[in-house]
Amino acid sequence: MVEASLSLEAAARVMGVSESEARRLARPDGRIPLEAICGRTGTTMLELARELADTREKVGCLSAQLKEVRATNLRLQKEIKESVEERRWLTEEVLELRAASEERLMLMERIEHLAGIEQTLEEAQLELARLQQRRLVARIFNR
Repeated sequence: MVEASLSLEAAARVMGVSESEARRLARPDGRIPLEAICGRTGTTMLELARELADTREKVGCLSAQLKEVRATNLRLQKEIKESVEERRWLTEEVLELRAASEERLMLMERIEHLAGIEQTLEEAQLELARLQQRRLVARIFNR
């Protein structure tokens, strides 16, 4: 029965060592038996298995954190959308209030103008009444 083996280059790559270190395990034909590779990498495999378990645990934690971040992201996007809608509504309200304020200002200016006209009219009527009284007095004295 032929024992399974790997070439020197492949064995060095699998074990993660240089070809000169792998050559120490080689048979006279230059190939390295799988049994020797397994014996050499057994402790490495155990370390890799532990590292893989740790990595999977970290991936699980990161996955949970990612879910939380995504949920937070969705909530924040919803809040932003609501804020944009509220800002739009408030902007419309401000524009309506500004228009109403400008209209009120124009009406106040008209009222002031009318008040000025009324005051001028009253002053003119008083002046006219005085003039009429003077004529009456002048007529009385002229007679």
